[in-house]
Amino acid sequence: MRIAGIILAGGQSRRMDGRDKALLPFGDRRLIDHIHERLSRQIDTIALNSNGDPGSFRNLHVPVIPDDIAGFAGPLAGILAAMEWADNQATPFSHILTVATDTPFFPDDLVHTLRHSIADTPGHIGVAASGNRLHPVFGLWPVVLKSDLRHWLSDDKNRRVLAWIEGHPHSIAEFPIVTTQMGASFDPFFNINTPQDIVDARQRWITTQ
Repeated sequence: MRIAGIILAGGQSRRMDGRDKALLPFGDRRLIDHIHERLSRQIDTIALNSNGDPGSFRNLHVPVIPDDIAGFAGPLAGILAAMEWADNQATPFSHILTVATDTPFFPDDLVHTLRHSIADTPGHIGVAASGNRLHPVFGLWPVVLKSDLRHWLSDDKNRRVLAWIEGHPHSIAEFPIVTTQMGASFDPFFNINTPQDIVDARQRWITTQ
């Protein structure tokens, strides 16, 4: 497998009052900077799916890939755009691995574990899970499925990531719930949707430094 890492940051952040979650202050930088650093420890090639100003991400030195389906069609549109980009490289990638820009504590072994989950079945989609709950935007996607995905998205009723996954062979990689030093349980796929979530995430980031 030749894999490119893709940060999905193409949403509208409705529950964050329209503020671009990727650009929210987080620790000593922005949320997107932490996501990029965490992913770059696991994979060499990274690109970013965003429908905002590419200049906002200049410091990351990564390709910025916008959706090519109008109307903010959701994460699947970003996955499709990333598949097209990956397939059009001088040395094409066979798979893309996606992470969400609002999940700053995703596992350090995400790439390794998802890759292992489909090592014997590289045509499958690999999907992350924790606590018996799927996290469908944390996936390893065969680029060969891009035409199928484009056809699926041609119907504007087809927007749910899990619905598309369930229509294809897939493997689930279960990640453990983390136990903190204080004995509390923490899901590494905790994601930031609301202003309170970003407060909670910032506090957790402080306690883990």
